[in-house]
Amino acid sequence: MVDRIFWNGTVVTMDPKQPIAAAVAVEDGEIVRVGTADHVLALRQAGTEITDLNGAALLPGFIEAHGHPLFSALCWGDPVIDIRAVHTPTYDAALAKIKRRVAKAKPGEYIMAVGLDSTLHEGMKEPSLEELDSIAPDNPLSITVFNFHAAYLNSKAIEACGLGGDLDPALERHIFRDKEGRPQRFTENAFWHARDIFFEKCGKDRAVRELRKWLSKYSAAGYTTAAEIGMFPDWAGYFEAVRKQETLPVRIRVYEAGILDKPYMSTLGSGDDRFRTIGIKFWADGSIFAGTAAVSRPYLNTELTIKRLNLPPDNRGQGTYTVDEQKRLMTAAISQGWQLAVHTQGDTTVDVTLDLYEELFKQYPNANGPCRLEHCTTMRPDQVERAHSLGLVCSFFNPLAYYWGDPMRAGMFGTERGDAILPFGTAARLGMRVSYHCDSPMTWPDPMLCLYFATTRKTQSGKVIGPSEKVDIATALKAITIDAAYHLQIEDLVGSIVEGKRADFVLLDQSPLSADAEYLRNIRVLGTYVDGVRVRNSVSQK
Repeated sequence: MVDRIFWNGTVVTMDPKQPIAAAVAVEDGEIVRVGTADHVLALRQAGTEITDLNGAALLPGFIEAHGHPLFSALCWGDPVIDIRAVHTPTYDAALAKIKRRVAKAKPGEYIMAVGLDSTLHEGMKEPSLEELDSIAPDNPLSITVFNFHAAYLNSKAIEACGLGGDLDPALERHIFRDKEGRPQRFTENAFWHARDIFFEKCGKDRAVRELRKWLSKYSAAGYTTAAEIGMFPDWAGYFEAVRKQETLPVRIRVYEAGILDKPYMSTLGSGDDRFRTIGIKFWADGSIFAGTAAVSRPYLNTELTIKRLNLPPDNRGQGTYTVDEQKRLMTAAISQGWQLAVHTQGDTTVDVTLDLYEELFKQYPNANGPCRLEHCTTMRPDQVERAHSLGLVCSFFNPLAYYWGDPMRAGMFGTERGDAILPFGTAARLGMRVSYHCDSPMTWPDPMLCLYFATTRKTQSGKVIGPSEKVDIATALKAITIDAAYHLQIEDLVGSIVEGKRADFVLLDQSPLSADAEYLRNIRVLGTYVDGVRVRNSVSQK
């Protein structure tokens, strides 16, 4: 029996054979008819629930192909100290906030602050070890930067995390030291090591509680599917704990974190339609804002890079791994049939990764695809073309440029390279199926912001960067629906409103296709449906 019929609105299907429909029928969570109102309402029976859209727009539920709901839950929420510049605008104010928390802490209690921003905190400078020790002489203290690729630790934290003395080169090369050789900034592998110790001290119950909140944030933003891309071994069990309490409000596709010479936690494809492990994710380099994205042309030598970020002159960043190490990681995954997703911020890293993909595809021509490149911030047009020729796909971090595009252009790369960041327009013209993502915990889930930046290339200040990379709204919509589903290998399940697929929908107060690009951020989410069932609390707060 048909359970529910949606009608009296605009149904944007993302199906080229029938782009717009008037009604949809659902039975047992599956779409069974799409078409005119009369054609669909003909299926109505005594027990069929009729959902009147009242002129609103029904779309395929949004899909974030690169997300971190669990990582976001671990990073945010009490007792973490939120020092983001949006509400703590100066460096001194951020430290004062931390000091107030330390004053209330018990000796030995672990203290974690998040959000230090070299680009936005007024008066920003790198905190020294002495400064951190003076703030928290009796407590392990970690201050994580806004991009979640680096942290500053005091002496108590360094000792507690086992990061003092002689270290494995895989950790040592990611520790930046001051002129006296004392550790000052911990990045990538060294940061991850410390981070997970602090997470453990915050407790499992807290993580499960916050994960439920973050899954609700994804629903309220209009997402019905999200990736957890980069699941570390110590995080196993959190999703399972939530599932014992409730049905997941969004589908989750997991990519385990690729760790050198360590076995994987899961079996390929383990799980079900709501929660499944499908791939392996590697961080081939770091962050633009930690100076650890490997680029072919050096960062500019500016007040931002030299004083605020404390980078060496003519910095070109570095890879997370040696080329041989990265090859071992990628070979181990692809040879076992896993889909690969590789974090590539800098164009040097993109070159290395493309070379390795090309070599591996010759050895493993039936690799489980589509294999992916993540973020692609400084990717060059020739690299986009080469990636497309190899059958790779790119997932672009649009809010990165919206919030931080201005300092990237003015203080890090200059106008030419700054305008060229996130070349999704180039990719679209080549026919590549791309996706857009918000990469929480760095920015909150916001698919409408992804659409807005894709179609306007406007930053938070209203400046336009790289107008030639703009795309139209219809093209942009694919990157958070059907093409994002392709990235996650679920195109046959969700991503468009087509008979035979699951009834995952987002209800908007207006169709993006009928809106001006400038208005996209004002469109409200009125609810989401997964398997045809409305998700509670899935209404945006705009």
